[in-house]
Amino acid sequence: MSKRFQRDKDRKIADIQSAFTELINTTGYDKVTIRQIAKKAGISVGIIYHYYPKRKPSVAAAIYEENFLDTIRPYSLETNRKELEKKFRDHLKNHRENIELFRAFDLAVLTDQNVFASVKTDRKRLLKEYATENTYPIEKVEAWLVAYNVIDAIIHRHLYIDKICKSDEELVQLISSIYSSILSIIKPGI
Repeated sequence: MSKRFQRDKDRKIADIQSAFTELINTTGYDKVTIRQIAKKAGISVGIIYHYYPKRKPSVAAAIYEENFLDTIRPYSLETNRKELEKKFRDHLKNHRENIELFRAFDLAVLTDQNVFASVKTDRKRLLKEYATENTYPIEKVEAWLVAYNVIDAIIHRHLYIDKICKSDEELVQLISSIYSSILSIIKPGI
């Protein structure tokens, strides 16, 4: 594949994801159509189907995967309590600032769980790479993923369904404790 073709492909994908995100944030997942995304991105509907054959759920899955990577990169398994609380505040802030996009992810999963199967596979591969790069045992990283998923579910519940705590700061304190407990229960000594 030529560099020019790759740049054009990358630009189109970025345009599609940007248009999708902007439309989701302004009108919500249910109301966004592939035609609207194409128009906003300045490309044809066929191009979207080419890169995202399962339509909106595919676009949501791709953005979700990128967001997951951006979320886990700053995490370290050797974090002290203050650093951990800051990371949870940032995680919560990211969800709050992109609330419609995270709702879109949830709706996309409910629409077509198969689309997200590849995300789960990629997530495991990426975590193995992360473990290797940071010389962590894979079991430690897998335990971290369980803890991360629980924390992410708590944040979703707090923001989208029913507040769990009176304030975000109380939530951060709660999930910091839960996170540490999960890691120690799953693999003692982690």
